[in-house]
Amino acid sequence: VRRDRALARGVGALLLLAAHHAAVEYRPAFALWALGRPPAWAFAPAAALLALHALALAMLLSRWPRAAAAAACAVVAALYAAVPATYHNNHYLLFVLVLLTALAPTDPAAPLGLARVVRWQVALVYLSSVAVKLAHPWWRGSGTVIRWLATTRAPEANPDALLYRLLSPLLSRPLPSRLADLAVTALEVAVPLGLMSPRTRGAAAVAGVALHLSMQEWLFPQLFTFLMLLSYFAWSPADDRSWSLRLPDDARLARALDALDLMGRVAVSTDASAPAWRLTGPDGRRFDGPGAALRFALLTPWTVIAYATAALLFPELRAVGPVARDAVENVVVAALVVALGAAMLNARGPQLPGRKTSHPE
Repeated sequence: VRRDRALARGVGALLLLAAHHAAVEYRPAFALWALGRPPAWAFAPAAALLALHALALAMLLSRWPRAAAAAACAVVAALYAAVPATYHNNHYLLFVLVLLTALAPTDPAAPLGLARVVRWQVALVYLSSVAVKLAHPWWRGSGTVIRWLATTRAPEANPDALLYRLLSPLLSRPLPSRLADLAVTALEVAVPLGLMSPRTRGAAAVAGVALHLSMQEWLFPQLFTFLMLLSYFAWSPADDRSWSLRLPDDARLARALDALDLMGRVAVSTDASAPAWRLTGPDGRRFDGPGAALRFALLTPWTVIAYATAALLFPELRAVGPVARDAVENVVVAALVVALGAAMLNARGPQLPGRKTSHPE
């Protein structure tokens, strides 16, 4: 139940960000739609997006997230029908997750809770993408789409990004683009299959996250990345308190961290003699200081929401001071990934006998 509530709140947060982003992105489409219509109708799309903001907040904060999700689905469907230009496959995937939030039962005894149906939805997204690729001559190892992304899509979408300047010259060549084509297709088969088994789930999740991070930081597809990263929490254990976090005596910080731990994975305790944060995993590995903070961040869906907020909150903002916004995001994400990798490689600690990493049912 706790995992389902965490996913529902994450979907609500992404709906809020998507509604704000769409209000900026579709402003020209709304202006064209209003031409020739009565003045009272001119504000209808903006009113629909305002309603989505309110319903997303209700999904986040109220006791009736399913009712709010059902109402949000009705608003999105009406918006699609009235202004077809607002349809986008990223937004449609969000619509599906909101719909699943509205329909999935909350009874812990129910055979299909939200987490379970989200797992099936993730597999459907990946495998349907593979089916499309295998049916289209521009994929199937030709590298045509990869080269188009490298030479046309990426320069138009984010010419100031650093990763674009590194990857696009390489992927615009025939052999690397063909290899990338095959690698993407293979990953989209391997990830959903790997997520099915507890033995391969960790490796599959790492491969999937790497795929989506590279897509986001090279092409900035925006919402899709965050919807998929959030969906991975459908496989995360919940309420097991298999991680323990000890931090210096600060009760307010401990309460704040406990609130951030939506999945109930971490037992937080305070110790006045503790010199710094120490996070201990189910296998006995220890992470200290910044390494503990970074590893803790991977245990909560709020990290995905924070990442999405940085990318979606101000779509009209193209620069941070004299530096391009896309380049700033590239540097921040790369620095966090490198720091996390270093923390995990340097983690030391005694192995606890008889203690195994927990997995969801």
